[in-house]
Amino acid sequence: MESQSYHHKAGNAASPPPTRAPRPTRAPRPLRWLVVGVVASIVLLIALPIVMMIDQAGLRAAIDEDTGGGLNPEWMDWVLVATIVYAVVLHLVDVALLLWLVPRVLRGRNWARITLTIYLVIATYFSLYSAAQGAMFLWAVIPTDILHVLMIGLLWIPASARRHFASQSERTSHAQAHRS
Repeated sequence: MESQSYHHKAGNAASPPPTRAPRPTRAPRPLRWLVVGVVASIVLLIALPIVMMIDQAGLRAAIDEDTGGGLNPEWMDWVLVATIVYAVVLHLVDVALLLWLVPRVLRGRNWARITLTIYLVIATYFSLYSAAQGAMFLWAVIPTDILHVLMIGLLWIPASARRHFASQSERTSHAQAHRS
């Protein structure tokens, strides 16, 4: 029986040329501005729970106003702590999600652009709930919502951003076709 070699030699005409991963192109300027918006959003996401911890009297007043002043003082302490813990956890998840998605957006991954857009829409919607809880949160909600709208615009409106995602999609498709 003849032994069959499964190794391709460098000079073998039957071996396909080595395929290279598509070389990422530099993100266009609008997407690089997205990074500035994300950094500002992260600062606000971190600042809000910190302010809640520092200004517990203001938070207590906001909770009291929201509950109509009928909350038992024993429950008030529990609600105060639960609110701060909720804000810290939620905002840390938001920061992690942003830090995970943005590099993929910059590399032209369309799924990341769609996911980030959905995140920004949902975050904006729920921040309106925070705004309705009292003036204590408006200093963070208003600039954050403005940033969200601007970032959505940067992801979808500039032609250079749309071309970036289209070209990355074409490169990926082209590379996959070569592998087949």
